[in-house]
Amino acid sequence: MKNLKKFNDLIQEGFFDAESVNFLSSLGSVIKDTLSSSVNPGYDRNETELTGAPEPGGSTAESPYGKGIPLEKSISSIKPGEYDSFGSKLGITDKSDKAPLEQPSSGPIGNLVNSAYANINTSTRGIPATDGGNLGCAAATSIMFYRATGYPIAANTKVVIGTSTVYDDLNEKSKDPTGPWKKITDWKKDYKPGDIIITRRRSRAGHIGIVVNGGKIISNSSSGFNGDKMGQIEENYTISSWEKDVAKRNPSETCLFRYQGPYKSSWS
Repeated sequence: MKNLKKFNDLIQEGFFDAESVNFLSSLGSVIKDTLSSSVNPGYDRNETELTGAPEPGGSTAESPYGKGIPLEKSISSIKPGEYDSFGSKLGITDKSDKAPLEQPSSGPIGNLVNSAYANINTSTRGIPATDGGNLGCAAATSIMFYRATGYPIAANTKVVIGTSTVYDDLNEKSKDPTGPWKKITDWKKDYKPGDIIITRRRSRAGHIGIVVNGGKIISNSSSGFNGDKMGQIEENYTISSWEKDVAKRNPSETCLFRYQGPYKSSWS
């Protein structure tokens, strides 16, 4: 191994012709760019998530008006082992790859936080264009939002695939002071249960989820953004871990969007 020469030494000694040098240099640049732009291949949840330590900041959210169970009563006693039973109670009875979107059958849940908790373990693996759920964060948030409100989260599409699509749509709508969306740029402090948190990365994979009780975040789990099982909705972040593991990829386009619009009482 000591006798191996460096690439530049081999060039000087005429080991490669000019065409080979150009090819190998280009290949090296591609490999470098690929490695530097890759999403994290997976990592352990941080200590805050493991221990359930309370988040600093935040403020009490008003219960969204609509049909759902009052916010302060709906989430206070939910424990990790009770997510599926809570979902069944609210009418989310099928969380499989091919589950019907319009759940519960009686109509929208009426509360974003309730919907987020009720949809934990819902699969995104069967949704086209998500790479088997690996790129399913916008789809997951679309499902939670649609089942809560009866309206599409963005682009007049029930299930949106791109985080940039959601970001651009909500950002534009938030410019209307009378509209249903408010943009929160001070997201580390001014977060409320039910807020949509998003980090936009334009041509690269961003991430999006819903803030719930105690500054925790429910979002899709994928190979690049941590969670329990890939391709399904999980409680997998907190505000602080989002800052450390997600927002750092594009801090300037990380924010909250707060929904202040109506909730349907039926799917019609």
